[in-house]
Formats: sequence, C-alpha cells, structure tokens
Amino acid sequence: MIDVFGLNAVQVETFLLMAVRIFVLLAVFPIFSAAQIPQHVRLGLGFLLAVILYRIVPPTPLLDSYGALIAATAAQVVLGLIVGYVASLIFVGVQFAGELVDLQIGFAVANVVNPETQQNITIIGELQLALATLIFLATDSQRFLIEGIAGSFTLVPLPYIHLDPSVMSHAVTFLSLALIDAFKIAAPAAGALFLTNIALAFMARVAPQMNVFVIGFPIQIGVGLTVLGISMSLLGVVEPDIFHQVARQMDTIMRGLRGG
Repeated sequence: MIDVFGLNAVQVETFLLMAVRIFVLLAVFPIFSAAQIPQHVRLGLGFLLAVILYRIVPPTPLLDSYGALIAATAAQVVLGLIVGYVASLIFVGVQFAGELVDLQIGFAVANVVNPETQQNITIIGELQLALATLIFLATDSQRFLIEGIAGSFTLVPLPYIHLDPSVMSHAVTFLSLALIDAFKIAAPAAGALFLTNIALAFMARVAPQMNVFVIGFPIQIGVGLTVLGISMSLLGVVEPDIFHQVARQMDTIMRGLRGG
C-alpha cells in the first residue's frame, strides 16, 4: 500500500487528478493565465485550491493500472482546455470588437503585442481588452471562475469525462454569442464610422477634385475616437451582463462532459 505523507493510494490519485484539472484551468482561464502573473504564483494558487477542495471532493475509485491513470489525467487536461476555452471567449469577443473599430478608423496597420497572449493586436483592441479586464476585476467576476473550478468536481466527478456530442455544438453556439457581443460593443463607433464613410463617398462624388483620402483619414480618426470616448461609459453597463454569461456557459459545457 502506497503511503505518502499519511495518504493512501486512493487519496494520492484523487489529489493528483484534482491538481491536474485545477492547474490546466488556471493556465487557460482569462486573467489567471495572463503573462503578468508569475508561474510560481499560478502554481501556488492551484496547489492551494487543490488542498482546500480536497476535503469536499469524494475520493476516486482506485485505478487498476498506469494506463488508466494516464487516461484519467488526460481527461482532466481535456476538460480544462475545453472549459477554459469557453471562459475565454468573452474576452476574445471584446478584443475583436476593438479590432473592428481599428479597421474602420485606420489603426489596423499599427499593431501592439498583447501581454496575455503574446500576439499582435490593434491599438483599440488592446484598449478594449484592458478596460474589459479592469471591469471584470472591479465587478468581482473572477469569482465565477473560482466557483467554476470548485463546481466542476460536482458536475464532472473524477476520474473520467464523457465527451457528449452536444459539447461541440454548445461551444460553437457560445462562439457565435461572443461574436454577437463583439458587434454590440463595437456598434456605436462602427456605425458612426460607417455613416462617415458614406458622407465621404458623397463628397467624392460631388467634388471629384477633392482628395477625399487626405481629408477623410483625420475625419475618420476624429469621429471614431469621439464616439468611442462617449460610448466608453456604456461598457460598465454592458460588459458585466456579458461576464455573467461565463458561469452559465461553463455550467452547460461541464454538464455535457459529465461522465456516464
């Protein structure tokens, strides 16, 4: 009988599978996966959550082989990746909303590096992402992620998962909802810029000798930034409602991953 720090084989396996699931979720979840958070802090938080939740998670049946243990570990990784992907869709939509505005203003040619994903994104996209992160933290929405980690052991008991076909359809649905939210956030500035482009097109038609490209670029920047600044106050009203979708979406996905 294996005895590690007073724990038997069943207890060790349970804690190991819990830790793997928690570590993968923290590595994929928005905010917690940010590059600004040191790796040892993320690992320490994951270990602390595993210790706290260990007392309330029922022990797993003793796995009879190393192959079964590897399969159970892989199941926790798959669950973490799928649930983390769904949770991050909200921020993907917010970033895409900023990129839509950037594209119409003309800022799409200037890219900056997103410190969270280490990818090049546009200026307004990075601004929208930073504001969404601040609103997410200010509204205490990160607790939905922690509650999702704790609730996952009830909704999807250890050690295995069941990949129901509905999981993929739900993931696609949530992606489409994230795109709809992106268009909602970008709608004020994008609509104003669309009308500005129509007005510039009429000007080019009425006065062909006018260089619309030269005068149109600063007009688009002015209109876009003005409407964007005016609509910024609406983010504090719209985005908290969007963030509340994260808990419901994670719950739906985890119910689809519940073992048979």
